[in-house]
Amino acid sequence: MTPSEAKLRILAEWRTWVGHQQSAVSHTTTEALAFFKEIEQNKPELLSFDSADKWEFVKSWLLNAGLIKP
Repeated sequence: MTPSEAKLRILAEWRTWVGHQQSAVSHTTTEALAFFKEIEQNKPELLSFDSADKWEFVKSWLLNAGLIKP
């Protein structure tokens, strides 16, 4: 999977994931890390793109999309 494909799928997955979490005005990096660990374990195919530090990619995608606060 390319990083572009992964980004689209991960952002969609985040929106689904936060829908199951308690409502919050702004989500945190800590919540994003919990999400990342969950997809690492349960949906590793979403992280099948080439990168030495996949967490940094996912965190930057969520930040740039305005889905988490710094």
